[in-house]
Formats: sequence, structure tokens, C-alpha cells
Amino acid sequence: MILSQEIIYQNLSAAKYTEIITLLHQNGNSLDLDPSVALAIRVFMDEFFKTIANADLLASNELNQDLDILYISHRQGNYVLQDEHAVHLINLLHPRVSDKDLYPVAKEHLSDPVCLEITKRYEKRILKAKQIAAQPYRPDFSALSSKNLVGQKFEVESRTRDGNSWVKVFLRTEELLDTVAEHLRKLTSVDGVNITTKSNGIKDLTVYPKRLYGIEEVEDEVKLNLNNYFSRNEADPIFREEILSGISDVAYFQILDYMLKLGMGLEGFKGLSEKMDEERYRDYFVNYLDSLSNSHTATGETFHGSGKSDILIRNAEKEVLLVAECKLWNGAGYLGEAVDQLFERYVTWRDGKAALLIFNTKIIGFTRIIDIAVEVLKTHPLCISYDGQRKETSFSFTFRNLKDPLRSIKLELVMFNFV
Repeated sequence: MILSQEIIYQNLSAAKYTEIITLLHQNGNSLDLDPSVALAIRVFMDEFFKTIANADLLASNELNQDLDILYISHRQGNYVLQDEHAVHLINLLHPRVSDKDLYPVAKEHLSDPVCLEITKRYEKRILKAKQIAAQPYRPDFSALSSKNLVGQKFEVESRTRDGNSWVKVFLRTEELLDTVAEHLRKLTSVDGVNITTKSNGIKDLTVYPKRLYGIEEVEDEVKLNLNNYFSRNEADPIFREEILSGISDVAYFQILDYMLKLGMGLEGFKGLSEKMDEERYRDYFVNYLDSLSNSHTATGETFHGSGKSDILIRNAEKEVLLVAECKLWNGAGYLGEAVDQLFERYVTWRDGKAALLIFNTKIIGFTRIIDIAVEVLKTHPLCISYDGQRKETSFSFTFRNLKDPLRSIKLELVMFNFV
């Protein structure tokens, strides 16, 4: 749809802000070439910001999604706002959006006090991180004691000395030291893991943080991953295949259920999840899925179709069991683009099963977000059917394969909430 003066005023009078912002994102600044449209956009911006300033809590939560879409569009250059509107947007976003996300725009408007404060704060943080990175260190553990665990599988604690920090991991059985150490080395925040032998002969693990990662973040990630590791049981995925159909629904839904289990575990570590982006969420899932079977592989950022898929699981015959994408929730428009990207770039003619993992990290009102997300998939042009709610935050669909209208593909929408 091409945005016109009439469409702007019609949607504005009906308070359909999302529709206008989506059209701005799709059509770009070429709209400003028409003086009547440019004037209508200015009127919309003024009214939109005024509405947000006067909104109650419930309405503000819904409007926040529109603000997020508008900011993403501006930052990515899809529709660049006028300076006064960009500054107003930053002032509205900064109470709930990180300095890191706002910095690229805030640094261009230093005459505004809020933008100046964001810029100073973030640049100070970067400078401090560079200073820390310039002083690598490995502490001496020879004088430290070990622990004797009773009735538990592991214990984790952080230690600090001379301004340097590390994490100790104590296991009930030393037989798993090598396996657990290899597992922890894959974590995003971990720089290295050593097996340490004390004077009494007892062994434990010493985990070193990567530069720019705080010790609390490392400790949380280690705890979360060990919780997941030691909670595995016979119900976890076994990746069964059916000779005739190639890849079974049993394995597909087992893996989806395990993803749900992993994501729900992560929801309990909000201090850690606040620091994660789409790539780190992907790595979190890939590390565990890859450890579940010797005859299957789970990889991240893997070439498939015409791009790199976030998560790809294959069997020993290189058949694809699942192709999945990880996305942060940024509104209905962004989710629609994610579905398009999945089918245009990553799903091939042979693929039969896919998943979208959506992470809400900013918006209050997760039930409303779920309703919006399900509706986006239901109304997508490739959607053949909505097959129902399989779990509390897992929803099943059948989509048409973009590469061949006569072929269908199962698509699962799996959602997680960190607010």
C-alpha cells in the first residue's frame, strides 16, 4: 500500500498508529517528496507523541511496540525522522531501552540533555571496558581449598582477589570433569576452563570470564547451563527417523519441547537474559541441542538455502530435521519480516519442519504479544492452517513452501518472556 495524505489522516483518526508506522517503514523517505504527505506525516508525529505523553499505563505498554518499530526504522535508515522527532523518540525510549541500543542515534543529537547523558554514559563504559581488556590476568589457585559435595550434583561460586574474578565449579563426581569442562568452554561469556587439582588430590573446574563480561553474568550462565546439563533424562530427544517419511514428527516435537524447557530455564535468569542478543540466544540453544545425540548435529549460523540459518539440525544422512530462526520481539511488522526471511532465504524445497523462536525482552503484557504474534502467522500469505496451541507458549502452523506451492511445511511459533 502506498501512503497518501488521506490514508494517514484516516488511520490517525482511528488511532491506528501501527499501520502508519509500518507504511513509513516500507515506503521510506521518498514519501517526504510530496508536500501534502510530508505535512500529514508531521501532523501524525506530533499527535502520536502527544498521545503517548497522555496515555495511561495499559495504553503506554501497547504504544511502546509502535515506538520500538519507529526507532528501528529510523536507526536502520528505512524511514529517517526529522531531528526534533528523533530527539523526542530518544527521550521516550531511554527509561526502558539500553544506552547501547540508543547510542547510535543519541550521539548525533548532543544538544539534547538526555542524548548527551546517554552518549557520555555509554562512551565511559566503552573506555572502561578497553582499559580492563588491556590487562589480561590469570590468578593463582594453589592456596585455595576444594569442597566435598553431599547430596547435590554440582556447586558454583565466584571468587575475587586483587581486583580479578573467576568462577569455581565443584562436581560430585570427577568422572564428568572433562565432559563438563568441554561443555562450559562453548559458553559465550567463558574464555577458558581449567581442571584444577588441589593438594589433597581433589579436582574441580576453574572458569575464566571473557573480556567485557562481568563475573555475575558468567556465574549465572554457568549455573543455568549446568542446571540444564544435569536435568537431562530419558525423555529428552532421541531423534527417531521413520524409513518412509524420512524424518519423524516424534523427533521434531521432542526437540521443540526441549527448546521450551531450555527457554523456560533461561527465563529464571533475567540478569543474564537482559545482556543477550539474538546471536547469544541462538548459541545458548545450539550448544545443548548439539550434545543430545552422537548421530545428529546442531549448528548455528549455517549456510542453508540462500543464507545462514540460526539453528540447523541434521541427521547422519545430512537430512534436515529442523531449521529455526531466533528473533527478539519488535512488533508485528518485524515478525512478519522474520517469517518472510525464513521462507525466502533458509527453507529449501526438501525441508518439511521449521521453527521461529521469539524472545520478548522489553514489552510488558506478554499475553497481548502472543495474541499479536499468532495473528501475524495466521494471516501470512503462505499460511495454510493454524493447527492449534500445542503448549502454553508454543503454536503449530502449516505453511506453503515458497519454493513449491504444492509442498507444505510445519512451522512452530515458540515464544519466551523475559519481562
